[in-house]
Amino acid sequence: MALLISNQAAFVEQIARNDRERLALQRNAEEWQRKSDERQRKNEERFDRIEARLASIEENLVQLPKTILQTVFDQLPKIKKEIGFKTPT
Repeated sequence: MALLISNQAAFVEQIARNDRERLALQRNAEEWQRKSDERQRKNEERFDRIEARLASIEENLVQLPKTILQTVFDQLPKIKKEIGFKTPT
């Protein structure tokens, strides 16, 4: 009878320990999910800002006279050479 009581106490203790570990893992998973959601939200906001900026740049380029654009495009090879850009082979 004493062995049964001892085993039952150990069993109950193990269940309590498992519950504590499960709760700790659950809290960690929830915290990780919260941080992941926050990173996702920040990334979406950042990409939205980038897209808006690119749209603005595109709009400004469309409004430039063709002579200015042609001047910029004509200078691209020189700029590439100055910064050491190498085309992939």
